[in-house]
Amino acid sequence: MRILFIYPNINGYHVDAYSFGLASIVAIAKSKGHVVKVVILKSKEEYDGIMRTIEVFNPNVVGFSSVSSQFSFVEELAIKIKEKYPSIITVCGGIHVTIYPGSILKRKALDAIFLGESEYSFVDFLDRVEKGKSYKDVDNIGYIDQGAIKVNKLKPLITNLNDLPYPDKESCFFKENIRITGYASFLFSRGCPYLCTYCSNHAIAKLYNMPVNTPRYRSPESSIREIEEAKSKFLIKKILIVDDIFGLDKKWRDEFCEKYKKCVKIKFQCLLRANLIDEEFIRLLKSAGCCKISIGVESGSEYIRNKVMNRNMSNKQISKAFELTRKYGLQTNAINIIGIPGETEEMIQETISLNRKIKPTTSGINIFYPYKGTKLGDYCFNAGLVDEQAYYNFSNERRATILKYPDEYKKKLTYYRENWDNLIYPFDIRRRFRKAIIDTPIINNLRRFKRYLKHRLTHD
Repeated sequence: MRILFIYPNINGYHVDAYSFGLASIVAIAKSKGHVVKVVILKSKEEYDGIMRTIEVFNPNVVGFSSVSSQFSFVEELAIKIKEKYPSIITVCGGIHVTIYPGSILKRKALDAIFLGESEYSFVDFLDRVEKGKSYKDVDNIGYIDQGAIKVNKLKPLITNLNDLPYPDKESCFFKENIRITGYASFLFSRGCPYLCTYCSNHAIAKLYNMPVNTPRYRSPESSIREIEEAKSKFLIKKILIVDDIFGLDKKWRDEFCEKYKKCVKIKFQCLLRANLIDEEFIRLLKSAGCCKISIGVESGSEYIRNKVMNRNMSNKQISKAFELTRKYGLQTNAINIIGIPGETEEMIQETISLNRKIKPTTSGINIFYPYKGTKLGDYCFNAGLVDEQAYYNFSNERRATILKYPDEYKKKLTYYRENWDNLIYPFDIRRRFRKAIIDTPIINNLRRFKRYLKHRLTHD
């Protein structure tokens, strides 16, 4: 079987273009002997190029993976494919269709969607297609049946991630990730037990009839082996571990950090919750080679953070976490969101004040985007707060709002986002100089080209 995977990332929020879910599907399809090609879609002007790829590659199946802001592009391209190649089976997976399967009701160019963890279901699906059998009863599949959405039962979540092959790194995904960001990204766990209203984890837990989405881990030995295998093939100087929360399981993190320190010896970054940070944890991370931690501050207003976003942590806990990281010389990145329903401009000022107080090395800002299937996203849709036409034709995810705020307030949100660095660090002249002179698109592109040349010289 020949499968073409398309990952749309048109003006996407995640510029690194590495989808661990799709990379895992690619890996297991390859392990079963299927011929796979991956294309990253970066602009609508590339539609014609993809159609030419289909003509040459001649796939039996075209599979998409999509987040909400990219789903309209999936629809457009699937229509083109079906019109010219009606015998090709078109399917889509990813978080958007997983937590909002009803999105395909008007998308007749898609033959089916895959919900949840679908590695094994996708292999079953390919086996059915290859044998010319119906795939409509395969687990995890959803499809339109007589004008209604039909969703099959889900396979249980995979408890032992060691059973899966490592996410694919031979396609353009991993190489593009390193080329653009300078980091090699790894994911060693699945799931997060917290119930933040704007995040998908509570929606995934609900899908599987669980109270929370309890994390599951690849073993420390297998995780370290994955890094070492990647090191043998790629020029890796920095590592980003993108688990939703690094090392929630204390036994796992102790073993992983000890092995990492002995075997890998490359600086790494990870993500943590402020309320989980204590001195023992920070000492462990520092000893293992962690150089920077991203921490979700989200809002300086405890009302917005805890009552609206369900973060359940105090400003005091956040301040203490950043104090500890500074004590041990670790850099920090504070993650923030503005534009939340119920937030006032005074509350945004509270977020700015808290960021100034905790003094993160860097501070990032997103504008709230309401994802269907999440509690806060569904609230926004049910309350009529969302410009729904913009929702399906939006290519500025987390960089502008699609809520029906007055135009003046929309402009203010854009102002805060565009000027966030200067607002958080108003007296840091060196930072302003770096942003204006050094961190420009031209310089950054030169850096990426230099990394690319080093990789080619090392591996060609």
